[in-house]
Amino acid sequence: HDDQPSTSKDNLQDSNIQNNTSITRLMQSAFNKIQDELQSSIPKPSSSTDPATPEGIESSSANQQESDAAKSFADNVSSFFSRKSSNPDIAEIIQQAQNIANNDGASQTLSSSSSSGFLSQVLYFQQNAKSIQKTLESSFGPYISDDINLSDLFQSIPSIAAAHYYLEHQESIKTPSWKRRRHRFQPSVEVMKVNELNEALILSELSYADSVEEVREGLESLYAEDWSDEESGGKSKKKDKRKTNSSNKAQWELLFCDTQSRPNEPSHFLAIQKNASQYDDTLHVLMVVRGTKSMGDLITDAMMEATDYEYDGVQGKAHVGITRSGEYLTKRHKKLLATLLQLSDKRKLDVTLIGHSLGAGAATIAAMNMMNSDQFARDIGNGGDKNVKVSANVIGFGCPALLSQNLSLVTKNFVTTVIADADVIPRMSGATLVNLLLDLNQFEYQDLAERDVEQALRELQGRFSDSSLTMVGNRQSNKQVPFSIDEDAIQKVMGYVHRSIDKVSGGEGDMSKPSGKNVAADKMIPCLFPPGTCIHFYRDGSGIDGAYVPCTFFDEIDVARTMVDDHLISSGYRKIFLNMMRDFHKDDHFSFERRRT
Repeated sequence: HDDQPSTSKDNLQDSNIQNNTSITRLMQSAFNKIQDELQSSIPKPSSSTDPATPEGIESSSANQQESDAAKSFADNVSSFFSRKSSNPDIAEIIQQAQNIANNDGASQTLSSSSSSGFLSQVLYFQQNAKSIQKTLESSFGPYISDDINLSDLFQSIPSIAAAHYYLEHQESIKTPSWKRRRHRFQPSVEVMKVNELNEALILSELSYADSVEEVREGLESLYAEDWSDEESGGKSKKKDKRKTNSSNKAQWELLFCDTQSRPNEPSHFLAIQKNASQYDDTLHVLMVVRGTKSMGDLITDAMMEATDYEYDGVQGKAHVGITRSGEYLTKRHKKLLATLLQLSDKRKLDVTLIGHSLGAGAATIAAMNMMNSDQFARDIGNGGDKNVKVSANVIGFGCPALLSQNLSLVTKNFVTTVIADADVIPRMSGATLVNLLLDLNQFEYQDLAERDVEQALRELQGRFSDSSLTMVGNRQSNKQVPFSIDEDAIQKVMGYVHRSIDKVSGGEGDMSKPSGKNVAADKMIPCLFPPGTCIHFYRDGSGIDGAYVPCTFFDEIDVARTMVDDHLISSGYRKIFLNMMRDFHKDDHFSFERRRT
């Protein structure tokens, strides 16, 4: 906006001054009405909750500043969206929009400290401990038979040894050949699709930033040109972004950012596309939701109870904790979106939602709420205008088991869920957790444990033999050892080991613990699955491959050594994307950053 308009543009602007003035007055009037509604819903901050507010400022002064801000915002929006050949101050428009977003009473990101956020979460947990416990019980309750006590089920798991050997057993089954066979008839993912997904992954990782400034700088760096060394005079010159940035990719300006999360109120940020065409009648908005990072997020995750949910006339089930988070996101920004649509005179709203883990689930529910009926369109429309068209698209990474199968199918057109190999979160629900406990309880690992003990004894027998020879320089010499292990000793030890393992594992030798055979072995049927179009990237033995798979593909927990690492962005999704592209380009030094520039 620093460039001066041409003479022809000045003449055209002068010819439309009267029209611009009338538009400004009309939009000022509409804006004042909406601003009054916003102000009536804003709780009055106190000095204890908003230390950033100086003491002694009178309300009349604050109201005058808000009025001035509203008028400035209306003037700028009028100029920006009137499609005249003027040169509006876009930066100031965004600044005023940011003020509206952050004055809506729900965010204290610029004034709250991490300690106060933590204390508020602890207080919430203390005040709602009973309801949280009840929710956890109801999450597992439907999946437990009447004759199974949940505490007995946990206690009946023999030891960590059972999990160790169960993991070994699963890895012996789920080999790369087994994975290739499961994906044999599933459509393959185009390799170049990874470029698009990686751009979304960068945004999802940005939501984990600790400050608003980090988020803003991250958005700016996504499309900024790097320094280029020019050999003119031996000096490096920075490229002019206004001339070199000819990409058609959307460029986002931060509008709102909340870096703290509370139970069922996830951290997220909102941005507006700043390089959209002036002739585009669509308002483009980006919403990125953070995954699990705090105590509040953990409480939301733990609420795995399936609640009734309806979308587009289809009745189904949804994760109760994440459903509340998605509904919060929709309600939180409804008035802001309505204000921007009305002032910009846009007829369409297009929202791109991105998230990782919990954030992916909350983004999905938010998108479903936006598109579920005409009510949301009427709420954000111009005076209830039904002609406002709302569209939403979601890209989620490692989304938890969120929707019943029928609801997952009806979201395939606008939700994409990416799952990295053995990522445990998309497979984890009340039913799959209980099924895993049952499998561990019934798994017979005694033979494997005795195998390892006998192997260790045989190794000791070979090393500590009274007839063993050692090398001293170039000579062989007999080395006396303090003891020897013969075959009888091994068999005696193995007999003791057998009885001990049988007792610890809840076998016939120990009646104090419930036996796995006394626990009902009927597997539970999962009712929650990842949403939308599911893309599964997996290790096929020689590299990384990807396929489009049904949501029911993830109906059990895949026990593997990478089940946690695969869920993380750095060790899971980013590494898988990078390895896949390096194999495709046959370039071990490939990087998305170098490719982008």
